Amino acid sequence: MAFKSPHVSLVSFSIEISADGTTNVMQIETDLHLNTRHPSYDAAAVERLVRDAQAYLAGNADQITQIRLVSTRGGQT
Repeated sequence: MAFKSPHVSLVSFSIEISADGTTNVMQIETDLHLNTRHPSYDAAAVERLVRDAQAYLAGNADQITQIRLVSTRGGQT
């Protein structure tokens, strides 16, 4: 099943390799600001995205072990 949630622009997959082994990663790109200090930070929208991602991970733990959220929005405070 494809991951769907508001504010998601792209979902991609990667494998991270370390001395301890490999990790399957799902990367979610979002138009939300993830910096809590940014004036446009929307806590409720970010929390919903995190909940949706956690639910997806719980249902697909056999395929992915980690999720990374990446903001496509620029700007620092």
